[in-house]
Amino acid sequence: MPTLTHSEIRKLLAKRREIAVIWSADDVREIRPDLTPAQSWKVLQECKNVHNCHSGCTWDFIESVAEDLFPNNDEGDDQ
Repeated sequence: MPTLTHSEIRKLLAKRREIAVIWSADDVREIRPDLTPAQSWKVLQECKNVHNCHSGCTWDFIESVAEDLFPNNDEGDDQ
């Protein structure tokens, strides 16, 4: 199966009068650079599974899911 470009995906969605918001593992790593690409992908998969259509998928939501799956133990280490 050929891989579609973002432009092709947007055109296909437009024909169907649909929209999609695309998040990538790289986006997750902007928030949590300590995560591996595989961990970041797991965060995105969990976001898809637990997101709420009323509040959507936001940076804060992704950060919260990442923290639930992979607690950041760096917080408070300076004390």
